[in-house]
Amino acid sequence: MLASFKHKLALYFLLLAVAPLTAAFWGFGTVAKRAEERRVDARLGAELRAVFASYERRADHVKALARNLARRRDIQQGLRVGRFSPLLGDVALVGPHRLAVGRRGTIEATQTVRVKAGRRVIGSILAVLPLDRSLLRQLRLESGLSHGDRIVFVPRSRSARRPLASGRSLAISVAGSRYRALATGPLSEQPNVQIAVLAPAQPIAAQAATTRRHLLYVLLGALLVLAAIAAAEARSVMRSLRELSQAALEIGRGGLDRRVPVRGRDEFADLAGSFNSMADQLRARLLELELQRTRLRESLSRTGELLTATHDIDQLLALIASAAVEAADAEGAALLGENGAVIEVGTLADDAKTFELPIASRESRFGILILYTADLDEDNLLATRALVAQGANALENACLHEAAARQARSDGLTGLANRRHCEERLVAEISRSERYETPLAVILCDIDEFKAANDSHGHAFGDLVLQRFADVLRGTLRDIDLSSRWGGEEFLIVLPGTTLEGAVEAAERIRTALAELELVAGAVTTVMTASFGIAKLAEGMDAFDLVRAADEALYEAKSRGKNCVSAAAETGAPGAKSAPQSEKNSLERGS
Repeated sequence: MLASFKHKLALYFLLLAVAPLTAAFWGFGTVAKRAEERRVDARLGAELRAVFASYERRADHVKALARNLARRRDIQQGLRVGRFSPLLGDVALVGPHRLAVGRRGTIEATQTVRVKAGRRVIGSILAVLPLDRSLLRQLRLESGLSHGDRIVFVPRSRSARRPLASGRSLAISVAGSRYRALATGPLSEQPNVQIAVLAPAQPIAAQAATTRRHLLYVLLGALLVLAAIAAAEARSVMRSLRELSQAALEIGRGGLDRRVPVRGRDEFADLAGSFNSMADQLRARLLELELQRTRLRESLSRTGELLTATHDIDQLLALIASAAVEAADAEGAALLGENGAVIEVGTLADDAKTFELPIASRESRFGILILYTADLDEDNLLATRALVAQGANALENACLHEAAARQARSDGLTGLANRRHCEERLVAEISRSERYETPLAVILCDIDEFKAANDSHGHAFGDLVLQRFADVLRGTLRDIDLSSRWGGEEFLIVLPGTTLEGAVEAAERIRTALAELELVAGAVTTVMTASFGIAKLAEGMDAFDLVRAADEALYEAKSRGKNCVSAAAETGAPGAKSAPQSEKNSLERGS
């Protein structure tokens, strides 16, 4: 793993150079090999032309002998009668009216010369040229082949995988040795035979390897040069970076007198100049800040303690306005809250200058502060802005505290009060009802066939039913009534100052509104209903007894066929079955 930027810089520089140099090495090596092959092909072409010309002279010589014999009268007379006196050594009778001129061999190139007497053909003479080793030696001597090159007669076979094409070189293997071959077309005297010139492949490969080796030396030399350049550039860059790093480290430790030497006119020189200018500005700014640090620290400390002392938003706004007037040494201030609240502090003179400072955090906006002052310098303005920013944070914390408290009291799905908050409110409402002798009723609601709908249409539909039922409760009840999700699909409604008859009317309104509500479950529109049990607070009842009475009434409504309202009998607690003391204590504690 590279631990130094210098090493990384050198390596990246070399990598950028290695890729093109490697490509050039491969390309030049391939070109050199092909050039050597083309040179050998050109030599083979010249040799092949010389060999073929020598061969044609041999073939023409034999054909000329045949023609001379055809003009002789004794030959013509012998062919006419079919008898001959003893013939020459290279002339043989091969048929009744056919002679052969030349040596015979296993593979022959033949040409036929017709013998005529007037216009009548009386026979033929076959000019024979044997394609053997003797002919190959003669052709080699006459054509002057290079050392190592060979001449061969190649039989043409239809089963050959790679036949030699006329005028095109081909790499072949003969007796375990590799050659580069160039052949003529089929001989006119023997269509099944070609003449080929072979050059050994080993010298071609050796020459190509030599060229590649030379190119490799050049490549290595170029890499060494590039490595030296990369090292020199890396040292130059690292020296500048090291100076900047050391200067920044000293300035970070408080040594604002440290400066970086400026060399040349390149980007590092510009960076060094900018760094020195930054150090000068930091030193001047530090002197200015030292003069304001004590007063600002005291003001912010005192104000911060006051801001964290309360979560009341109105009190915080008033405190921010008063503290801003003190920090800015202003004549007065007006704070315009987002909720419409207006707070005025001090004197709001018409002829004074005004400075507007928004009271906002990253997530929220709480209002705008307007300072009235004869003059406000930059330092006081900065201090006031810092104070306002701290006040905005305190306001946001107060909002978060209020949201957290609200979340602790409400159900996450429906937005109604949760069971714990409802139990606390129910105990408080019972105490208030007993103290002021006002009526109190509760409604316990249960959605009919909720589990079946949940199983048929999915949990998302069940959540939708609960949310829409909560909307119905919010739309039909009073602001002083408390609606809560008691558990699952059960809801408990606390109705302060409501009689049993009034609670029945409220339950009927809720039941009717829910029954008229159409809910969409996929492609199906369905209607849900609810059953309601109502109980009135009677003398001697506690919270548990009241909820139990409503629950018994709800059970009766369910047994009557659901989608109906049932009210508990107006009986007091003495006639009712008392609850275990542990359950009562649990309800009173809100657990």
